[in-house]
Amino acid sequence: MEGRIETLLSTILVVMTMCATTLLTPGLASSPIDLTKCWSSLLNIQGCEVEIFKSILTGKFENVGPTCCKAFTEVDAKCWPKMFPLNPLFPPLLKDGCSRIISGAPAHTTPRFPVISGSPIDLTKCLSSLVNVEGCVTEIHKAVFTGKFGNVGPMCCKAFSTVDAKCWPQMFPFNPFFPPLLKNECSRINAATPTHK
Repeated sequence: MEGRIETLLSTILVVMTMCATTLLTPGLASSPIDLTKCWSSLLNIQGCEVEIFKSILTGKFENVGPTCCKAFTEVDAKCWPKMFPLNPLFPPLLKDGCSRIISGAPAHTTPRFPVISGSPIDLTKCLSSLVNVEGCVTEIHKAVFTGKFGNVGPMCCKAFSTVDAKCWPQMFPFNPFFPPLLKNECSRINAATPTHK
């Protein structure tokens, strides 16, 4: 029974990705990236796509096993926008989490974000203030998927407040209401945080 569920989930994940890539991101749909090749190494590992799907939904990367992580870190970053068109923040976060899982080290590294061709906005520049605050991108990613802002700390809020609003559509392409909600919540968090003089 569990094997059928995993097969169903992996099929749904691949179909959703293909549909979203084709229908929702026309600039990417015409690129020469072969989606089948992008997913092939992950689909060859039993349960890997399910582990990735679960981490997308929960924001928890520790549930992805080392074998799946190793395969994911070897996926070409050019595939990421095609594989995860609905969540451009996810692949660099998972790769960062996987590098720690594979090495067993808790060290923090700065995730690298792909440049999406045809976009006038450089996602790396947009996220630069966030990646300079350890754990901030992960805190925001969790807030996007849980709808709970309690884990977003004051330093992350301060960094988020410096992000240009022109970046928001690129950072949150299918959740345009999230940035203003987070900005509002961050104004409360920053107001409640004592300042040292």
